[in-house]
Amino acid sequence: MDLQEFTQLTLAVLEDQGTATYAPTIIADDTVQVIQGIPEGLDHRAALQETVLRLGLEQSDFFFGVRSGPGEITTGHHTAVDMQVQCISELHQGFVISDLKECPWWTLGQGRDQ
Repeated sequence: MDLQEFTQLTLAVLEDQGTATYAPTIIADDTVQVIQGIPEGLDHRAALQETVLRLGLEQSDFFFGVRSGPGEITTGHHTAVDMQVQCISELHQGFVISDLKECPWWTLGQGRDQ
């Protein structure tokens, strides 16, 4: 699977349920982890990164999807050396997918090479 395929799978979920109820999701080694029970007020992006750390995936290959703003889901493919990200934006007439050059809220790996 590549990022485009993962984003299309995520889009199929969003078309069915919308962005408001989308739970952070990680796929690593054919295992799907949907993060449930996020405390009220905890940003889903922070919950995703905490789960990556708890599972010891920070140096692994995995895909993720997370609500990153109102009507917005960020999908990504993380590897030990790189990360590709896309954004799915919910519009009145459907969804738009955009490639992102960077992911400013992603803090895992910062300072790793220093």
